[in-house]
Amino acid sequence: MAGYAVQSGTQETRRRLKKAGFKADNLEAMTEALAGMEERLATKEDLAKAEGVLKQDIAELRTTVAKNTTRIEALERAMEALRQEVRDRFEGFRQEVGAKMEGMRSQIEALRSQIEALRSEMHAQRDGLREEMAALRSEVRTIRWVLGGMCALMVPMLAGIIGIALQLAQQ
Repeated sequence: MAGYAVQSGTQETRRRLKKAGFKADNLEAMTEALAGMEERLATKEDLAKAEGVLKQDIAELRTTVAKNTTRIEALERAMEALRQEVRDRFEGFRQEVGAKMEGMRSQIEALRSQIEALRSEMHAQRDGLREEMAALRSEVRTIRWVLGGMCALMVPMLAGIIGIALQLAQQ
């Protein structure tokens, strides 16, 4: 009989069942049922083999865990390197954009100064044009007066010339 992890003996089982008050026919059926179960019980050799397999599985699992731990650590390092690269690129981009913005601010300020200079020049030109327009108006008024005066002087002279021409024509 193989050595089972759980020891049972048919004679010992019958004795215990008889002592517990089982009748002979019940005692026989129960003993046979228990004997059938013995065949399905694991032997010490079965347990030793299973223990060996489990130890080997645990060793393999530890190796796999160690490999995976190494891989995970490598992935973590790679992720940290990528994070740093993203941070560095972002910082470079931020500085580049900042420099361009500063350059644009300088250009905007220069344009504002030019616009202000043009505005001042336009105001000066406008004021100069207003003065020239006022001077021209004054000159036009003067010319009108002179022309009016000349017309006023010429009308009697013309009338006199016409009168002389009519008298000569009648003669």
